[in-house]
Amino acid sequence: MAQRKSLESSALVKLNIGGTIFKCYAETLKTFPDSKLARLNDNKKGAFDFKEEEYFFDRDPNLFSYILDSYRKGAIHLPKEICGTTFKAELEFWDVSPRHVASCCWEALYRSEDDKQTMDTLIQRIQQNPNMLLMQEEKLTLRAKLWLFFDEPGSSKLALVWSIFISCVIITSILVDFVSTIEMFREHVSDSQSRLFSKFADTVHMKNITLDRILNMKPCNELLITNVVLHVILTSELVVSFIICEDKTVFKSCVFRHIAFFGYLFYWISLSISLNLVDLDSMYAVIACFIFNYLSIFRYARLFYLTRSVPVFRILRLTFEASKQELKMLVFLLAMLVCVFGYVMFAAEFTQNATITNAFVTVYWALITMTTVGYGDYVPVTAAGHVIAGACAVCGVIVLALPVGIIVSKFYKYYAFYELTMKRPKTIIDSLITAKDGGSKD
Repeated sequence: MAQRKSLESSALVKLNIGGTIFKCYAETLKTFPDSKLARLNDNKKGAFDFKEEEYFFDRDPNLFSYILDSYRKGAIHLPKEICGTTFKAELEFWDVSPRHVASCCWEALYRSEDDKQTMDTLIQRIQQNPNMLLMQEEKLTLRAKLWLFFDEPGSSKLALVWSIFISCVIITSILVDFVSTIEMFREHVSDSQSRLFSKFADTVHMKNITLDRILNMKPCNELLITNVVLHVILTSELVVSFIICEDKTVFKSCVFRHIAFFGYLFYWISLSISLNLVDLDSMYAVIACFIFNYLSIFRYARLFYLTRSVPVFRILRLTFEASKQELKMLVFLLAMLVCVFGYVMFAAEFTQNATITNAFVTVYWALITMTTVGYGDYVPVTAAGHVIAGACAVCGVIVLALPVGIIVSKFYKYYAFYELTMKRPKTIIDSLITAKDGGSKD
């Protein structure tokens, strides 16, 4: 029987990789001592073909050409068009550590891993939508159909029409609130309410200007009735959605629903108190009316809930979740530079600037300057102060631009992958159904 030749006694090594012949010096294969090619003599599983006197491996010859080239160069180089995940698996087969990859090729090696993680995150986020699997069922109960009608605009054309209608109602209610703050759409409260508010103003030592605004804050009857009708629709829609929802955990999982519910509740309480304020005739009723009127602003949270059906806002939320490190860096650098520039400005301006009385004022100035807002309520008057202000403004632009650029690039990547994901919705549905069936069997 023919004996396998020892690598030490052979000048050349013949490698058959997937039908393609490669030849190299035995010494070349020892470049990476821990690799599989450097330990060919230790291979006991018959990789050596005695008839052809060659080592055969059923691998991709195109990828192997880059791996063999790395033995000659002492470092691994790979083109950017190669999938890094596939090449990394090839390195694992040949027992070549990724630490030998040249720094210029790190992006090509690890970019695909980042892309795969991005795609997996997107698919997982899409699959977390319970309505997605519900829409794939052939027979739906009336309750399920109603739930999809109220909660999933993409489930049917009628659901889309209803979603647009509710969106218009929400926007109209906000516009009514805004219009009611215009003087021409307001009217003076009744004499009995005026006396009650005047008594309240005297008790809390309220200024006359503030009292005059309160006495003229009542919206005209047309706006008041319109707002009541709109909130009847919105409150009823929220209550009906809760009743028809089979899985209450799905309904409760949305924080904005909770906030909007309390906002509507406070609105109705505030309206009830204001309509019966004279009959109550109490300072506590006036205080409660003001408090619940301010708390009713929570109903605007419904706007954020509507963004769930808009893909761009979903991607934006996912981008911020994936950019926690960049946001932390932004907050840390901003806080550090605000404190530094604030105190330096305080030291430079304290003796010459009457408007700067303490360091907190200059810290506020530094924050406004670095965020490029620049109200102008505090300005430097000394030459040193102007130099510090210029440096603060420049640093602010740099600090804001660096992490923001990274976040924007992540948003573009997520959005691009989202469009690719939506082109293959059946694959996502099938994987979701498989996962559910597997979980039910367990």
